[in-house]
Amino acid sequence: MKSRVFAIVLAAASAGCTTTPPQEPARKPGFLERAWTSTQKGSRGILKAAETGATQGWHSTKDLVNSPFSKKKPTKSSGTDFRNIVTSIQIKPETVRLSTTRSIDATMQITNKTERGLQLSFPTSQHIEVVVKTEDGKVIQRWSEDQRIERETSLVVVNPGERLEYVASISTRNMTVGTTYVIEATAPGYAGIFARIVVVPQS
Repeated sequence: MKSRVFAIVLAAASAGCTTTPPQEPARKPGFLERAWTSTQKGSRGILKAAETGATQGWHSTKDLVNSPFSKKKPTKSSGTDFRNIVTSIQIKPETVRLSTTRSIDATMQITNKTERGLQLSFPTSQHIEVVVKTEDGKVIQRWSEDQRIERETSLVVVNPGERLEYVASISTRNMTVGTTYVIEATAPGYAGIFARIVVVPQS
């Protein structure tokens, strides 16, 4: 009798205890799977940003695809009004006689008549260019061709009311008596800085 009761109690105890089977650890995605998932998320993000357009700061979908992690900012122009930047050119001697004049000194003057400082940035040490042309526009001499130009950036500042002056020596060896020539002076990269003078050499 005691053995039977013990067997019933043991059976009841066994029925009340449930054994949970061991669970397998969660599978971690491999490298290729993670890379593919990341690519899909990135593509969806790019397409969504492209739909919103300018709200994200990109100028076009092309800019977004080429550089999705940087926002392109529009460049601002200097806003320099060259109408109040007066450029002139003078020559010495004023009367060119080929029998006695071997070279002409061309003086280029840049006067700032604005209320703001004028900043001129140059990629090289060349700040001016002077060319001699015939009346029909043929260039017979270029001042920079005889100059040593250094590949170094430079910045020139002309304060309000001040004047910047450069002197370039021009040879008369290619000139002939009675022919009309035009001497033009410019600042490289600044179309608004320009001056010209007409010369007719005498004997």
